[in-house]
Amino acid sequence: MSAQITYRMARPDDSRDIARFMCIAGGGVYEFLFDDLIPFMTAVDVLSQGIGSDDYPISYRNCRVAALDDGGIVAAANVFPADMMKEDHYVLLGSERHEHIRPMLELQDWGSMFLNSLAVSDAHRGSGIGAALLRWADTKAMEAGYDRLSLHVWADNVAAVNFYQ
Repeated sequence: MSAQITYRMARPDDSRDIARFMCIAGGGVYEFLFDDLIPFMTAVDVLSQGIGSDDYPISYRNCRVAALDDGGIVAAANVFPADMMKEDHYVLLGSERHEHIRPMLELQDWGSMFLNSLAVSDAHRGSGIGAALLRWADTKAMEAGYDRLSLHVWADNVAAVNFYQ
């Protein structure tokens, strides 16, 4: 018998799991930006702090998770208005690291709802979980009055490119 998947809005205690999935979705970007930015802290540690707060775009309040019956999280998505990234108060990056992602930020579709991350555990890929989270993100965009959902995906991440197309 296969495990039942439950979709729910994230809670503060999901922060570490969401951070792990955010790093998977980021394809190494978060590790580059945050590993050892604060001594002895990993990207997951840094992201967990922002996700656990109420104020940051990556807050648990903007995340949805897919969980098993036992509570284990197998997927997570984070979506928020792209214009929230214009606010400097949440940026923790040193200028050198920030410069490396400037071209990506310049490609941002301002005025859209931004799907910052969506990742599914390897064991659960191909089961419709990612599609369900993407539908949630699209619905959230429409309900918030946005006419489009935007995202970034690495061109060499063929599986993700195919999924989003």
